[in-house]
Amino acid sequence: MRISPSWLFQGTEGATRPEIFRWWERRRLYYNLYVGIAGVITWWLVLIAGSAAVKSGVDFEEPIAMIVGPFVYGILANLCYSLGPTCDLVLYRGRPRVPLFKAGLIFSLMLTSLPGLWAVVAWLFTVHTGKKLD
Repeated sequence: MRISPSWLFQGTEGATRPEIFRWWERRRLYYNLYVGIAGVITWWLVLIAGSAAVKSGVDFEEPIAMIVGPFVYGILANLCYSLGPTCDLVLYRGRPRVPLFKAGLIFSLMLTSLPGLWAVVAWLFTVHTGKKLD
């Protein structure tokens, strides 16, 4: 197994259904790493930019969501990842669908990044207007 990101997007292997399942499972760790890194960055953006965007004593995000949320999100992200090989196996055509993997990874990264993006936008809004959010 190569570490190069280009390796993730190759689909030449997979002549049988078990091989397609293994193709997906070999990429799960990398999927989790990429989504996890995006999640850590998002978490810090929400903590720092989000806190700077609200008035003192107000939470940008519920503290329990900041603690429990990443674990729940990680579990749900892996359940959704499992839909990739499931769809691939149901619609089996002789090889893994690299576009399906790419689309799922990109969607997951975008979805994971949204709270951080919202926190930065909220902070920029407060910088521009001079008014903190309630």
